[in-house]
Amino acid sequence: MRCLLVVALLCGVMVSAVAEEPRPTLAEATGRALDLGTTGWKLFIPDTYVARDDAKYDLLIHFHGHPPVVWNNALEAKLNAVIVTVNYNGLSRAYSTPFSDPKLFGKLLDDIHNELRKQPEFGEKATLDQLAISSFSAGYGAVRELLKQPEYFEQIDAILAADSLYASTVDDGTPDDSQLIDYKRFAELAVEKQKTFLFTHSEVPTPTYESTVETGDELLAHLELTAEPSDATGLGTIEFYRQAKRGQFELLGARGDDGDAHMEHLRYIGEFFARLPLAKLPE
Repeated sequence: MRCLLVVALLCGVMVSAVAEEPRPTLAEATGRALDLGTTGWKLFIPDTYVARDDAKYDLLIHFHGHPPVVWNNALEAKLNAVIVTVNYNGLSRAYSTPFSDPKLFGKLLDDIHNELRKQPEFGEKATLDQLAISSFSAGYGAVRELLKQPEYFEQIDAILAADSLYASTVDDGTPDDSQLIDYKRFAELAVEKQKTFLFTHSEVPTPTYESTVETGDELLAHLELTAEPSDATGLGTIEFYRQAKRGQFELLGARGDDGDAHMEHLRYIGEFFARLPLAKLPE
């Protein structure tokens, strides 16, 4: 699939223009950044992290995004969680191909756990509690593969798709259901409050495949939900124009139809991190 080609080109064009415009800045997160032994895998323990008496920890694994941007947004969202970023060069296939191997995500979880057991605030009794998976842009390629695997589908408590779900277009002009079926199942469980699913989208068009607006519409139709108009503002420069919510499924549509608007879903992803069912820092 040639997913994200248009978005990738837009993002590449907008970098120099963005640098000329002042933007709201987030506080800089500090902590320990640890390589997990596989290129592109990095674990971050914030200095703000407060260890739990039961040695359990919440974990956020994010696919596709500059690590410090993710860390800063986790701080903005006041998450009391361990953060892992996974980054590969390329479009969605760069993520879907490796994670189609059912053993790879298990290795990632094992590597995280083994590294945490070496850290003084976790120790040998460290145990995973809530697991949230987030993706931006091409990172959905990994998430789509994880949801195909029953063990991981069951283990994942929450998903955030931050302008990050695309699909091929079939003959009737709709998204290829084989590429969305597991997201739909996860959304059903979120409606029933067994999972949490947060879906955000920009208005960036993708003429040769289904955009995040169109895959969002497909999810809404499947759930028999109708989005309501919104004029809410989010973190940074995000402006929402529609919203739908039922149970623990939520769709948030944001304004903007260029690469810069797409990037806002990463720059200010803390807006969405804060809605995940992960532990928060003490007040």
